[in-house]
Amino acid sequence: MRVSVKTLLASVAAVVALWAPAYLAWLDHAGFDGAAESELLQWALLAVGVAGFATVLYVAWRDTRDPAWRAAHPQLGPAPRGARHR
Repeated sequence: MRVSVKTLLASVAAVVALWAPAYLAWLDHAGFDGAAESELLQWALLAVGVAGFATVLYVAWRDTRDPAWRAAHPQLGPAPRGARHR
């Protein structure tokens, strides 16, 4: 299965969001105080992370609305009429 460049970039951006605090802490611990305290770097990591998460969530939402995807995953279809939610 081939992965598009857009999907790859969105996934990497979402990973950046998850690891940005650890990366900034590592920079601070390693002695790169200027980089760790850089407001520009912090905002850039936030922007990339938010864009990544938004893209991943949008693609997942769009895929679940696709009739072909829904046909391939019948166990995730709508509940039968009269079924109660627990």
